[in-house]
Amino acid sequence: MTEEKITWKKEVEEYLGEYWHITGRPDLFNDVVDSVLEVYPVQDINTNHAEQIFGEAFAFLQTHCTSAVSSADLTFMAEEQRRKNEQSL
Repeated sequence: MTEEKITWKKEVEEYLGEYWHITGRPDLFNDVVDSVLEVYPVQDINTNHAEQIFGEAFAFLQTHCTSAVSSADLTFMAEEQRRKNEQSL
């Protein structure tokens, strides 16, 4: 890896790291960084890096988190379990 690519990777990691709040998932963070670097392998001085980085990170998470459980899902599952428990009494 060239010095330019190493520097760009560190910049992407630092930038995303400021906004990353998912604890205990460094593997997912690394996947997001790798995805950004696949689409933007080198820094382009003529573009807005924030838009590049956030745009690709957001796109990656959208495609990889389609099976994520939402708060509404959890509420629904808890209600369903409560109903099942009541029926079994």
